[in-house]
Amino acid sequence: MGSQAFALFGLTDENLAGLVYLAGLLILVGGGLRVYRNRLPQALRQAAIWIIIFLVMVTIYAYRGPLLRFAGPVLSELNPDRAVVVTDPDGNRTLTVARSSNGHFYVKASIEGTPIRFLIDTGATGTVLSERDAVRVGIAVDTLTFNRPVQTANGLVFEARTRIGRLEIGPFALRNVSVGVLRDSQLNTSLLGMNVLSRFASFQVEGDRLILTPVAE
Repeated sequence: MGSQAFALFGLTDENLAGLVYLAGLLILVGGGLRVYRNRLPQALRQAAIWIIIFLVMVTIYAYRGPLLRFAGPVLSELNPDRAVVVTDPDGNRTLTVARSSNGHFYVKASIEGTPIRFLIDTGATGTVLSERDAVRVGIAVDTLTFNRPVQTANGLVFEARTRIGRLEIGPFALRNVSVGVLRDSQLNTSLLGMNVLSRFASFQVEGDRLILTPVAE
């Protein structure tokens, strides 16, 4: 009966709901004006502040894609060893690493929860840990056999082979990764080689940035 009565005035249920909402909003605003009737300039300032905050939040959300793409290189410059995650409007994510002042790319990764600084070496077949870093991540170096010959820029050296359960670069994790270990006298900085890089969908250098694209999940 009630719905039929409102229908006589050309009001649908949706129109009625809108009127109820508008009436409630007017009551709320009217009550606020009564409270601030002697402080109207202050009320207007506060309302303007909230409107500006709302518009800024809406703008940031609307342009989140371009903003994230812009923020990636900036964050990389501020912290060159950090792999910055950049998400495009389609939700695809990439890792961006900035070139160091010495011309190389370094990245902070994590092995079994321990942070390790790697030099990214596309000319290295495998990933190699320095003896110091191997100890830090819990590898029992004393039990390893250094009998695998490896030719380096400094000549022939002998490395040991082992495996690590989990290696993380940014939010992306790789499991069961084969690594070599070299004595500290033979390697100052651990190397991130092609056996890790090849597990990404692609990697490319654009200017002073190295971009890693993870395999789609």
